[in-house]
Amino acid sequence: MHARLIEAIRTVASDRHKLVILLGACDTGKTPLLKDIAPEVGAKYVNLNLRLAQRLLALPRRRYNDGVTVHRLIDELCDELSPDGCPLLVDNVELLFSPDLGRINPIDTFKRMSRQRPVVLALPAHDQL
Repeated sequence: MHARLIEAIRTVASDRHKLVILLGACDTGKTPLLKDIAPEVGAKYVNLNLRLAQRLLALPRRRYNDGVTVHRLIDELCDELSPDGCPLLVDNVELLFSPDLGRINPIDTFKRMSRQRPVVLALPAHDQL
């Protein structure tokens, strides 16, 4: 999995949307994998829930439930972490699916993040019964 993920990051580097989606059930090692490959591909690991929540706590809710503010905050965060276009390894994104954020479309958010830099997005997946 390690080598395949690195290869995927390199493969999408020239695409319009440089997005790789890493799916796995909880506790299958997505986070350690992302942290492990970060130095190998010159990437930054980011816990999006933590970073975004820190920024949102500084604002009254009425200021960020428009959907636009959250996109701006994420754009700023991505630019701070990856000003040179280095890959971002994004983990813990569940906050983006919260109705408290207003009219935000998580899929559009991920596409926006991946226009300027390769992005690996770790998402939880559940086994079908």
